[in-house]
Amino acid sequence: MGVAIENSIEEWRRFLNNSVPGRRFRDRYHRRQHSGHDRSTLMRACYTSFGIGIAIGSLLLAPLPGPGWGTFFVGLGIVASEVLYVARLLDRSELELRKSLRRAKRVWGKSALAGRMLIALTISFGVVVSAYAAYLMSLCLLTTPLG
Repeated sequence: MGVAIENSIEEWRRFLNNSVPGRRFRDRYHRRQHSGHDRSTLMRACYTSFGIGIAIGSLLLAPLPGPGWGTFFVGLGIVASEVLYVARLLDRSELELRKSLRRAKRVWGKSALAGRMLIALTISFGVVVSAYAAYLMSLCLLTTPLG
């Protein structure tokens, strides 16, 4: 078990340190394909299915408290190591996310204290409304008869 964890840690270090943004997922895909040329198709299918299962399970459990969206992206990352199309999609998404975060950081830096407080209150209000809506939906699902 210790070797598997060490290999995973080393793989993530390579993923973050040796690849540039916009190429990380494709580079990981190519590394796995090159290093795993002796892996069976069944093993690859199981690995991909595991990633899909994590992603779908995370989507289903997203309204509940916990790491729902984080594990969704972990599942997609697992799938991306076996499916080049998903790796390309995640690389493009990473670049867009970085661009949006830079823009948000600029806006935040230029905003006055009152503007920052308004942004923080708006985000907090959105989170509270979303949590309350998820709570109401769970109540509806629990009280609706099955049949």
